[in-house]
Amino acid sequence: MKRRRGIAPGLRLLPFVALALIPAGGCSTSKLAVSAMTPVLQNTVDAALRSDDPRLVGDALPTSLLLLDGMMETDRGNREIVRLSSMLHFAYAFAWVEEPERASRYYARGRDLGWRALGRPEVQVAVTAGPLKELPAALAKLKQDDAESLVWIAANWAQWIELHLEDTSAVADISRLMPLTDRLVELDETIFWGMPRILAGALQASRPITLGGNPDRARAEFDRALEISDRNLLLAQVFEAKTLAVQTFDGESFQSSLREVLEAAPGQLPEAELLNRIARIKAEELLARYEDIFE
Repeated sequence: MKRRRGIAPGLRLLPFVALALIPAGGCSTSKLAVSAMTPVLQNTVDAALRSDDPRLVGDALPTSLLLLDGMMETDRGNREIVRLSSMLHFAYAFAWVEEPERASRYYARGRDLGWRALGRPEVQVAVTAGPLKELPAALAKLKQDDAESLVWIAANWAQWIELHLEDTSAVADISRLMPLTDRLVELDETIFWGMPRILAGALQASRPITLGGNPDRARAEFDRALEISDRNLLLAQVFEAKTLAVQTFDGESFQSSLREVLEAAPGQLPEAELLNRIARIKAEELLARYEDIFE
């Protein structure tokens, strides 16, 4: 199973490390410095997923996002930095931004950065604005190496839609996002411990059957996500509860999924300890709203 980069407490140090390494020279010299910093940033962020302190990471991320903005301006062709920023925009909005309007802005920017990291403008235009009948041909051009950018496009886009369900144009985006997510599953279903399957399940579960939702397929997607991570990426249970269980009005499944998260022992998936800590916080919040949701 493939590991993927995440968020680290070491990000708190990144602005100072980066400023020390980037020389006050010409454009080419600065670009070389950014290029040299890229593996350091990736390794730091990869190590971050092991953190057991979500508050520390959350405090560090805003400064780190500003740093990445500066690095992207310095070397606009560095798609690894752009991809990293897309991921961290999603993580920050999902785990630490409580105001919907503000979170929406982070998701929108994270989605746009994901498209920039993908570097396939013809696919972007076809997916976001082209005729729906042309989507399959456009998505067929994507390759396995594109999955690392696609997962953050899909994640940011899905969360942005969730915050704009009162907007019919945003809801219409689901018809474009679902095929993209299906293609992502085809390319690499294991990336980030089954995140593509989680996204596919959430999208299928979030729509009523009358609008194209499919609870049976959603359940199959979540089951596969849980299989990929051996039930150890607890975000799968959280998303299954907040989407499928709510849509099918299954209070028992809602409670059992979230209790599984809360009862899971720390360290089951050391590489994703931070994500599992965040999942526990989300599970507690959802269980506290049980009566509002189901009664």
